[in-house]
Amino acid sequence: MEKLKITMLGDFSMSYGENTITEQSKRSKKMWTLLQFMIANHNREIPQSELISLLWANKDSDNPVGALKTSLHRLRACLDLLGLPEGTEIIVNSMGTYSLNSRLECEIDFDEFDALYKKSMVAQSEKEKTTLYLAAIDLYKGDFLNRSRTDSWVTPIHNYYHSLYLRIVHDAIDILYKHKYYTELINICRKAFTIENLDDRIHLYYVKALLDINEKSAAKQHYTYVMDLFYNKNGINPSPEFVALYEKTVKDDNAYNADFGILKGQLDSFDDGIGAYYCEFAFFKHVYQLEIRDAVRSGRPTNLCLLTAVSKSQDELESKQLNRVMTKLSDCISTSLRSRDVYSRYSASQFVLLLTNTTKEQAEMVLDRILKRFKRDNPKINCTLLYKFDKAGKPNNKT
Repeated sequence: MEKLKITMLGDFSMSYGENTITEQSKRSKKMWTLLQFMIANHNREIPQSELISLLWANKDSDNPVGALKTSLHRLRACLDLLGLPEGTEIIVNSMGTYSLNSRLECEIDFDEFDALYKKSMVAQSEKEKTTLYLAAIDLYKGDFLNRSRTDSWVTPIHNYYHSLYLRIVHDAIDILYKHKYYTELINICRKAFTIENLDDRIHLYYVKALLDINEKSAAKQHYTYVMDLFYNKNGINPSPEFVALYEKTVKDDNAYNADFGILKGQLDSFDDGIGAYYCEFAFFKHVYQLEIRDAVRSGRPTNLCLLTAVSKSQDELESKQLNRVMTKLSDCISTSLRSRDVYSRYSASQFVLLLTNTTKEQAEMVLDRILKRFKRDNPKINCTLLYKFDKAGKPNNKT
């Protein structure tokens, strides 16, 4: 007798031989929930009352016992399409309980995933552990019942397997990077991005691997994508370790005898000279250090300023609103400062500015001008801007 194959990680399906049923079939949501709940709890018998509570928690049925029997009848009719031998039942009931038939030979993907992880925890060698990790990653086609992830009974299981998957991916890429298996690492990361695209540790190793195989253009492109994804689209901060990759992604392998005209063209096209100069924070630090050296030598005053966007109650802004605020604020900073001034995104809700040849009083005037222009140009944006600045002394604060 063939095994009944059940997939719950990603899109749901059940297969027996050449026959398959999927959740995409035009069947009722309650019927699929009933089946999936019994598979998820296949190691126990489920009381009728628990199934009624699951399906009709809001009491939208006058006769829940009868409604349950109707759903079970429809479910059994659907399961008949799998073509199991006559008289073989997938769902059995006994003494007011229902369960998956324990006599059936089944392959359930989340059980296999669990088993692979448990074996990896007692593996005798790093090679054995890695083999088990790779098998688990290959098996994980997506998060547990991803279509139903917001259902109250699915959410904790969904989160458990999602976290376990990321733990396995983290451990696997650590080992692969250590042993310079860059191709395998890159493939794992690309798959992981389709499941979780806000894990900066995976992005970090992906960029590092691209750099190590000399794919600097791809590394730079992905670095830019991640910074935009984190800051602008989700309003969160990537890790300092990831931000520190900036220098490695922008360094070019120029020819040993590069043509001077090409060099000059690259430098001349670097900036259009309009508005303040925006750069990544890693580069901003270099500019800051150079400016401080020059300021010490020449006695020229320089101020470091920090602008923070918060809600009217001075709480954190929601990510969607934060994205809009920071885009508008960047435009405002750029047009309010001189072309020789430099600014950078310091965090999801902050910009840092370097005002050269500017006294304390002038710095405060500049920041006040930015705040006034921002309020004037964006009267409907419900937020408050806070600033701090420091010039070789105690910081001054103003809201």
